[in-house]
Amino acid sequence: MKRLTLNEWEKKYITGPVERFDPENTMFRRAYWDPDIKDTLKDWSFGGKTSEKPGFTMWDQALRYGSRRGTALTLLDTSKPNPSQLNQEIAALMTNPKLRVSPDAYRPKEKIDVSDPEKVTRYVKKAAIYLGADLVGICKLDRRFVYSHTHLDSPDGPVHLPQEIPEEYQYAIVTGFGEDYELMKYYPSYIADAATSTGYARMAINSANLSTFIRMLGFKTIDCSINAVVPSIPLAMLAGLGDIGRNGLLITPEFGPRVRVTVVLTDMPLVADSPIDFGVTEFCSVCKKCVYACPSRSIMEGERTNEPNNVSNSSNQLKWPINAETCRAYWGRVNKPCTSCIASCPFNKEMDWFHSTARWFVDHGRWADSIYVKIDDLLGYGKPKNADNFWEKWRPKNAF
Repeated sequence: MKRLTLNEWEKKYITGPVERFDPENTMFRRAYWDPDIKDTLKDWSFGGKTSEKPGFTMWDQALRYGSRRGTALTLLDTSKPNPSQLNQEIAALMTNPKLRVSPDAYRPKEKIDVSDPEKVTRYVKKAAIYLGADLVGICKLDRRFVYSHTHLDSPDGPVHLPQEIPEEYQYAIVTGFGEDYELMKYYPSYIADAATSTGYARMAINSANLSTFIRMLGFKTIDCSINAVVPSIPLAMLAGLGDIGRNGLLITPEFGPRVRVTVVLTDMPLVADSPIDFGVTEFCSVCKKCVYACPSRSIMEGERTNEPNNVSNSSNQLKWPINAETCRAYWGRVNKPCTSCIASCPFNKEMDWFHSTARWFVDHGRWADSIYVKIDDLLGYGKPKNADNFWEKWRPKNAF
């Protein structure tokens, strides 16, 4: 692994002016207002019916929803709006039209001494890990990667308002949350989606807690855990957490794409980390396992490009843009979770000695990437696991 300067990172990924992206064009938001998308989705709630089929039973569905309850409690608690959300007016519309909460609420008048930003950064990272994060990195806030608008729901329909981050917010704290490796093998099923749901719940709770921690030190925060303020992947790359893969997801050295990422913006002076390069681009160029695993054929097979597939992609960024329209339409048709592009990825392994060694070779022997892919195939990795008798065989981590 090597550290990249910001200029090196820019040269690798940016090919021209980057326009701030409007989140109403993300596929999750287009389902609310774009008739071309709404018509393709008979049901986009992902509720799904239970059955006797292994992986889709009531037990499996209960595990899935139990794993994400923390997200709902954190984001939708109408009695205690999150005081660190950016758009307080919109947050109020989502709860009580008469309610208004200042972003400075619960922030003490005095601030801690920040004359030693390296020490402050160490302490903030320790707090982030203690509060539940598996990974944490910091970057200067690159304002090209701030959504141009806020697009959220209200009782009166979608709200679409311009969004600006005050200049005082100079840093982004990016945290990552690994998802359960064993459960992810049972894709596509409710069991695999339980791992995803737990990741969402953990990141929502961690962001709220970390924001409170920083505010209680006298500084301001913006909690971006609802993914309505910034796109998390470019900031995670700048913060040194990982690199972007062919599947359009963040690939980390520790978890591969099996990770959820969230961001807290702050005016606290911190020390930024550097982007990293550990062979993802070269490996993804020859691997293509996610291409063949994708049931909707939404992942491109060719070389990286700066051209978007549709309005749900940004421009002038060198990557493999996924076709979010066909991906989202597939979810709507089957009304079941997918996660195929995550579970099939060769980087999606636990970091035991064997796989840590394999990662070392992928980083230091990039000329042999095609051989590594063949070995991954020969060992049978990336194939979905049969959910028969899951509840009898499954032993959660730390179970007594």
